[in-house]
Amino acid sequence: MVLVAVGSAQPASAQPAGKDRPSVGSPATSPASSCAGGTVLGDTSVTFRARLDSPSGRALGAEFRLTRADGTVVTAVGPGQLTVASGQEAVVQVPAASFEGAAAGRITDFVWQFRADADGRKSQWSPACRFSFDPTRQGAPVVPEPSGAVIGKPVTVTVAPPADGSVPAGYRYQLNVGAPVEVAAVAGRAVITLTPGTAVNSLTVTSVSPGGNPGGSTQLFFSAAAPPPNLTTADLTGDGVPDLVTVGGRNGLPSGIWLAPGTGDGHVGPAVNIGAAGPGYNTEATPADYDGTVALAGRFTAGSFQDVLFYHPAGIRAGHLGVRGGDGSGGALLAGGPNGDLTDWSGNHPSQVAEAGTVSGRATGFPDLLGIAPDGSGGTALTLYPAGWTTGTFDMPVALNVRTPDGGTDWNDWTIASTEVAAPGGGTGTALFLWKRSTGELDLWKDLAADPNTGALTYRSFPVATGWNTGADVELRAADIDSDGDPDLWTVGTGGQVTANLFGDPSATGTAGPTLVPDSLSAAG
Repeated sequence: MVLVAVGSAQPASAQPAGKDRPSVGSPATSPASSCAGGTVLGDTSVTFRARLDSPSGRALGAEFRLTRADGTVVTAVGPGQLTVASGQEAVVQVPAASFEGAAAGRITDFVWQFRADADGRKSQWSPACRFSFDPTRQGAPVVPEPSGAVIGKPVTVTVAPPADGSVPAGYRYQLNVGAPVEVAAVAGRAVITLTPGTAVNSLTVTSVSPGGNPGGSTQLFFSAAAPPPNLTTADLTGDGVPDLVTVGGRNGLPSGIWLAPGTGDGHVGPAVNIGAAGPGYNTEATPADYDGTVALAGRFTAGSFQDVLFYHPAGIRAGHLGVRGGDGSGGALLAGGPNGDLTDWSGNHPSQVAEAGTVSGRATGFPDLLGIAPDGSGGTALTLYPAGWTTGTFDMPVALNVRTPDGGTDWNDWTIASTEVAAPGGGTGTALFLWKRSTGELDLWKDLAADPNTGALTYRSFPVATGWNTGADVELRAADIDSDGDPDLWTVGTGGQVTANLFGDPSATGTAGPTLVPDSLSAAG
């Protein structure tokens, strides 16, 4: 037992006897409990406190008693053992061992009270406060291996009580390196829902007593199958709806890579910084290393999920790229992963890049890139970067034999943005928006196919708009935003202003202009 006098008290000899009785108030415990009862505290020491007041403002003696509910005294503090100043708290700490001895292995009810003594004039005992003390710890639960687990998909597991007959009040479980989660149990049984993130997963489940004491643990390893590939470009959250991915350090967003989940109607939800850990160039977390990059979504690891490729068009890392794998949940990107480079033999690199699906016709399993880069003759060209056979690698660029939509060769004056949509005859095809900021011309090229040997490019061309955002400082993000099978465009501008431009079938005659859905980027939380 530990006694603590809070505040300084004057010597008793200097205090005249008061005419009014002292009082006791504000009883409390740590860990917290309700004075009225109903609280179950775990196997821990408990600190008791109450405020003592004297009308004369002089020092007070504190008395304390702790009993079991049947009246058996566990701890008592008598007169003269603890003195406090008026208006301050008297504090008594009772170790767990005292409760354990009195409880004898069972959940037991306890009662406690304080009383104040002012030179022999005693207050009434404070109201009897109650709580239950839990010294119990249950055995290891019975945990079956999840059946039919798929990476990125929720699966349920029914946890049964331990074989020793003990009945936990709940369970604490941890999947892989995730944060522990607690669930309540009914008659010792609980259903937990897991979302495995890897092919081999570790699940640890620990019994928890009514007072929160951890008991026995069961650990198992289970496998999860790979899901079908997510072919919805930019769907990083796995709900079948494209999401808006943009780089911070501009447009009102802090540094990093931001993911605003699409709602399917052009709007976006609160943005989350999935790049808060930085790309991993340095030992410290440096999301500012993403500043100035371009972030693309696609299956850049050739897996089941949509990933993020970021590219540096300028600066000390110009030409450098990195790939950070997604997990289908829209979760944080790892700091570190495959990196690559788009610099050619002459030291040139593209000023823009766009995900291009299988436009090269090569079956590497990884998406190609299109870019705008020097063509070797002093000009610029729409350029193909054929995907290599490993994540983040691309073959030497191929300048494509194609002019701009208005018949020129001034490719540096055009902005490109791409997505993948359904192609004639099945599968997906690459759709490329091309925008000339100075004139506002906006065109769409669909079903692109490039020959990496000759530089020939075939496509279906559709003029989309004139005078579209002429001279505006906006970023373009292409996706099938409303899931109608036709490519659309998000624009992201100053202050995080977002507008979804929803287009219809570009081949339909008399197609009206885009449906505009204005919104704004706001950080979650």
